[in-house]
Amino acid sequence: MLVNAGQQLTRMEALKLYTAENGWFFHEEDKLGTIEPGKLGDLVVSAHDYFDPAKVSDEGIKKLKSVLTVVDGKVVYDQLR
Repeated sequence: MLVNAGQQLTRMEALKLYTAENGWFFHEEDKLGTIEPGKLGDLVVSAHDYFDPAKVSDEGIKKLKSVLTVVDGKVVYDQLR
């Protein structure tokens, strides 16, 4: 079901809102939002290509699984090993 036609975000825009823009929102761009030396770096590696709608449908985004998760510089989940 489509809600508010013409007001949807792209996948890249949604990702930026949860990462780089979130750092800006909290006035902590120097610490959050991007993966750079000196910043807090939590990271998730997805099992499938989030950016390719042919591989992951809009509905399928809800079912994406992480294969690797890093929090505070430490691997807390690793399905790749």
